[in-house]
Amino acid sequence: MHYPFGHRKVDFPLRCPRCHADNPEETRFCGRCGGPLPGAAGAGQSSTVVMPAPPVRELGAGDLFAGRYQVIEDLGKGGMGRVYKVYDTEVREKLALKLLNPDIASDERTIERFRAELRLARTISHRNICRMHDLGRDGSTYFITMEYVPGEDLKSLIHRIGALPVGKAVGLARQICEGLEEAHRAGVVHRDLKPQNIMIDREGNARIMDFGIARSVKGKGITGAHVLIGTPEYMSPEQVDGREAGPRSDLYSLGIVLFEMLTGRRPFEGETTLSIAVKQKSEAPPDPRTLNAQIPRTGRGRSRRDRNIQSRRATRTAEVATSQIAKA
Repeated sequence: MHYPFGHRKVDFPLRCPRCHADNPEETRFCGRCGGPLPGAAGAGQSSTVVMPAPPVRELGAGDLFAGRYQVIEDLGKGGMGRVYKVYDTEVREKLALKLLNPDIASDERTIERFRAELRLARTISHRNICRMHDLGRDGSTYFITMEYVPGEDLKSLIHRIGALPVGKAVGLARQICEGLEEAHRAGVVHRDLKPQNIMIDREGNARIMDFGIARSVKGKGITGAHVLIGTPEYMSPEQVDGREAGPRSDLYSLGIVLFEMLTGRRPFEGETTLSIAVKQKSEAPPDPRTLNAQIPRTGRGRSRRDRNIQSRRATRTAEVATSQIAKA
């Protein structure tokens, strides 16, 4: 069996000493209680060896990349690669350029999925979605170009000011939901919605970034194997299990984002990705009004309902969620 991104697996059965639950051989923490599994880090029972990835290509201000993109500044590094603000000398406009990590770009099947997903994602045109442009290659380096949005990401905004005013948080949630509604109508699911992937432009409007990227890098869930796609703090239970994510998964993530906007913190915290995942599946979120007394009862109900997307009676479409948030 092929294990992507340089992982190798050694199979031995693992049993949790705390709750005595049986766990898959690849996990380091118990899927029931989240406790560490003895020997999981390589003491003779189970081991996941992460091979060092090739270094990410780095660019400096003024560099000309791929014969046309002049680097203006480094915008930061994410899980998929490093992002730069560039000037496209061909079309004469500023763009965002993402250099994909070598361990991702070296998998041809992943690149093919990128192509297919980007073909869909770049057909979406909406005021609350950052437009995707192209997938390109320069030597052995693959890159994605997308619309450049001046401003700051939502995570930075929350870190800077803490909990947002209720009206502002609800307004941004409504804009995000409208963007998701358009994307879902086109058959595109984000799968990694989080504050870091939401830009707040200079006019104060929300713009969702990175549509079509998360699905391209496929892997198994936390509880089934060592490969995790997405961000545990914002993942839906089906994503944690490695099952296919759908529109409701995006709405679940939006509920967590709304909770964080209203309170300045995430509903679930933990020392490990698996412990967070266990809480996502088994615990109810705290009442946000205990963290922010300014939240009215309608706002509290909306945040708790959106966080409970996985329930049978929960909101199922972005269109319905948009209508509900508008009434908050």
